Amino acid sequence: MIASERVPAANARYATIDESRVHYLEAGVGNDPEEPPIVLLHGSGIDDAALSWKHTIEFLANDCGRRVYAPDWPGYGESDDPKETTTEYYVGVLSDFLDSLSLDTAILVGISMGGSAALGYALDSPERVSRLVIVDSYGLRNAVPGGTGSYLLANTPFANLFGRQFAAATEAGTRLAIGAFVHDPAALDDGFVQEVTERLRQPGAGSAFFSFMREEFRPDGVRTDYSDRLSELRIPTLLVHGAEDPLVPVEWSETAAVSIPDARLAVIDRCGHWPPRERPDAFQDVLAEFI
Repeated sequence: MIASERVPAANARYATIDESRVHYLEAGVGNDPEEPPIVLLHGSGIDDAALSWKHTIEFLANDCGRRVYAPDWPGYGESDDPKETTTEYYVGVLSDFLDSLSLDTAILVGISMGGSAALGYALDSPERVSRLVIVDSYGLRNAVPGGTGSYLLANTPFANLFGRQFAAATEAGTRLAIGAFVHDPAALDDGFVQEVTERLRQPGAGSAFFSFMREEFRPDGVRTDYSDRLSELRIPTLLVHGAEDPLVPVEWSETAAVSIPDARLAVIDRCGHWPPRERPDAFQDVLAEFI
């Protein structure tokens, strides 16, 4: 076993999916063999499994006694480059990932882009999802997260390169960059800011994200909108949302919670788009109660 340097509670593994190498973290042994494992799905941007789920993995494995898996999406972390960057592609990757681990059922927990992939998979294969948790999720409405500015940014040449170089230059630059999607960047702990800076300095950081935005965001809406299918869900579903999320308004989750037959909504105060890292204790409390 190879322990993860970034998440000491987890082991680093690799799976081969469609001839590509996908890195994932595995933690916990599971105290009850009847309990399904938990699969954590990170978001886009410069995210990866260790960045979003660092505290959640340790909490679920050690405090809750659950088996946990957290993959790096293709194009992120230590996984190979993606063959596409659409939501449909990531739903397929998730399906193949579960197959590679021989997981018949699982609890899916996805944030942002990862939330839309989890939601799409749950709609297509409900028999394999015992519970669903979507956090500040994309895919709940035909609207661009962050407004038309996100669409324009995605289609601005060299925007990713210039923005990444500026943000990674200093801690202040990183905090400024993070400030676009968290509630209070000044309140973030220094360790987290350093972790983000490390990701920003990696070659190609953000490339898959910008490709995803170009694929998914349109001047008049988005490619992926599951709002007209939410009533089909018959899976217990928890929607978690930061009350001050500047990218995905909390109203999107509020409306979705009404449409999903068996849904609960947890709004976390003083929190933006990244609850597992902005308010980890509050996030873990609502997650533990649901699972």
